[in-house]
Amino acid sequence: MIRRTLDPELATGVVKGVPLFACFTDQEIAGLLEKATIYSYHKDEIIIHADDPARQMYIILKGRVRVVDISPGGEERVMAFRHRGDYFGDMGLLDGKTDFAMVIAMEPSRVLLISKDAFDELFLNNNKALRQVIAVLCRRLRESWLFHNVIGINDAESKIRATLAHYSTTLGTHDSHGVIINSVFSQQSIADRVQITRETVTRVLRKMKEQHEIEMVGRHFKLLPVFFDKYRQSPLYKSFTPDR
Repeated sequence: MIRRTLDPELATGVVKGVPLFACFTDQEIAGLLEKATIYSYHKDEIIIHADDPARQMYIILKGRVRVVDISPGGEERVMAFRHRGDYFGDMGLLDGKTDFAMVIAMEPSRVLLISKDAFDELFLNNNKALRQVIAVLCRRLRESWLFHNVIGINDAESKIRATLAHYSTTLGTHDSHGVIINSVFSQQSIADRVQITRETVTRVLRKMKEQHEIEMVGRHFKLLPVFFDKYRQSPLYKSFTPDR
């Protein structure tokens, strides 16, 4: 962990793009950044240990992290991925509890740290901001529910299909030919997320490419119309979207 000099333009651009801060003025965001610090983390460096006291909130300015639970036997179970513009540590600031999971940098990452005092000053008297906090927590609960169900599925292809479909919604950019997932997911990270082997992921992705469901744009997955046609016809889609 290395402390960095704050780049106001970069930090302001990222923070203003975080939905949690959408209701704040430029002046309020500038005041927040005056009290914040930035740290860089190496790949695989631990940012938060489980049971660490909740002293600050973290906003990812650059890079990606994974949120993991460590079993009594020392096995790592991936609970979530967080990307540029995402944040974590906010639950502990709200309820005063310690963090229940470990957060680890997946690649060189730069993170903005907001102290509890600055968080309280900015949020506790702003009803719009508090409603946004609640909305984000609800979204995370829904994501946890989704992957809890995905992990319980016996069919590996369905697990991978549901995972890619989810990230196309949360991280996707549409073009005339499909949806590009704007984050890099290795085959190992997909395997860890849904608790299958990397070899199985390799086999399923190869099949999807051969059937023209997906293609790669650089290091990014692009989901093609055939992918979504198959997903919408599956019992999995219907069970995860009961209102449709």
